[in-house]
Amino acid sequence: MATIISLSEFPEVCEQVENKLAQFTIGFVKFNDLESDAKLAGSGTLVSCGSSFAILTADHVIENLSLVDPIGVVVPVGGSSLGRRHRVTLDMRTVRRLTIGQASHSHSGPDLGLLMLSPPDAAKLQNWQSFYNLAKRRDSMLFSPPSIEDGGWFLAGFVDELTTEHGAESGFTKVMGFRGLCGAGVVFEGAGEPPFDYLNFEVKYDETVQGPISFEGSSGGGLWQVRFRKVDNRIEIADALLSGVAFYQSDRRNDQRIIYCHGRHSIYGTVCETLS
Repeated sequence: MATIISLSEFPEVCEQVENKLAQFTIGFVKFNDLESDAKLAGSGTLVSCGSSFAILTADHVIENLSLVDPIGVVVPVGGSSLGRRHRVTLDMRTVRRLTIGQASHSHSGPDLGLLMLSPPDAAKLQNWQSFYNLAKRRDSMLFSPPSIEDGGWFLAGFVDELTTEHGAESGFTKVMGFRGLCGAGVVFEGAGEPPFDYLNFEVKYDETVQGPISFEGSSGGGLWQVRFRKVDNRIEIADALLSGVAFYQSDRRNDQRIIYCHGRHSIYGTVCETLS
């Protein structure tokens, strides 16, 4: 039986979902030559499968990252308006880049990739975040996934237009603020051929929605199906299922926009086979 969420319960539910998905979500940051400036370069989800640890993202995001220079990793942390100040970096010389679906740079896809992490890099990120266990969900998501009408759908990533720049703080010569997105939307199946499948995340623009104008920066972010239950008259998260990877946004038409995403089989079939 579906759990009905009232309008008054929705803000609290969204906060729960945001905190849950933030455990696995990261942003990428590119530094300039002097490392005195930084720019958001996409989003990703920390995943594991067996003994492998990786960042799942869009292939075009990986294309845009340096082969040798360090990249910054944005960790979504709450608290103040800027969150907790941090500077987490990865040495790209220790990261293995894997193209799962070479970037087509179009809405039709594919556009999927992995950054394979060394044990020290994985351990570093585990000090901040968690890795989503794909192997644990693989069989159920491939052979008996929940209906797309079950629960709610959320896109988790970072958005470039929300980036802010600040002066020296907390021992840093400059502080950049990168803000994450955990937005709700409607999902429907897209056209695709094996080994890839696709889900389309529909975003509405109206007086009740206070989302970004553009979703640039959220490429590579996770599309999640979240199921709920009611316990003692309170809505709780029953399960959060990583179900897609965002890679392309449509133009805005008639107060709506489509975020095109790889789907479940792309992740639990194609990606898991690569990680196994």
